[in-house]
Formats: sequence, C-alpha cells, structure tokens
Amino acid sequence: MRGLNTIVTGNETVLFHYQVLLADGRVIESSGADPESVCLGEGALPVRLEATFAGRHLGEAYHIDIDAEDQVFGVADDDNTIIFPLSEFPAGVEPVVGALFEFDLPHGGVSAGRVIRIEGPEVLMDFNHPLIGKNVRYEIKIVAVEASSKDA
Repeated sequence: MRGLNTIVTGNETVLFHYQVLLADGRVIESSGADPESVCLGEGALPVRLEATFAGRHLGEAYHIDIDAEDQVFGVADDDNTIIFPLSEFPAGVEPVVGALFEFDLPHGGVSAGRVIRIEGPEVLMDFNHPLIGKNVRYEIKIVAVEASSKDA
C-alpha cells in the first residue's frame, strides 16, 4: 500500500469496496466485507468503469452513474438465449423464472444465465450480461493501491 497522497495513474492494482445499485436504490451487488482487487489495464472491468480509477486518491469514495443507453455492458444478443433441458440442472434444483444459475463451460470457466421461461421439460436461459439495459450506480471506495508488477 502506498502513502495517503497516492494518486491512481491507471497502471496499479487497486483494492476497493463497491456497491451496484439500480435506479430505484436497490443494491444488487457488493464487494461485501472483503475488497475486490483489479489490476488496471488488463480489461477485467468495462473500460468506462476502469477509467474512473485514474486520478483518484487512496481512501477516496465516489460514484459513477451508468445509463442503459451507454451500452457499457454490451448489447443484448438473441444468440445468448439458449434452451436447456431440465435434466441439465442438478438433482433437486428447481429452476424458477428470474433465478441465476452457473454452468461449467467445456474449456473451463463458468457462465451465469438467468431463467427466462420454463416450458415443460425445457428451460429458456439468457446468458447476456444481467446489467444490459439497466441504469445503475457504482459506489466505490479505494482502500489500497499497489504498484503493478510491471513497474517493479
């Protein structure tokens, strides 16, 4: 961690707490008790969101409003809706409309999808980013700034 006057330049690893709120003020995601870590410049966050760290100070709290029309989270793609047989869900798990489920990808990793519709033995899942088409506010507090390993 650097001194209190540290200014983020955009090449560091930043630890931060955050909340994501919908336009009605409802919190839909947060970092919880442990801060998140992001190595700036690696593309782990949407470009517009990552850019808000540059010029900020260690300990600074701020917010950014993202309008649905800005398409920060992409554009909904009908090809990202897939029909799954109920048999693909774990035993004892009953999918309900609106619920999120994670599926293992064939080459590793995980993808989350939201249940759109259930028709008999089939479930229509939407794998588009869940914040597409939503106005959101990110509330962020920078809690640590570490030099990038590229700078060391």
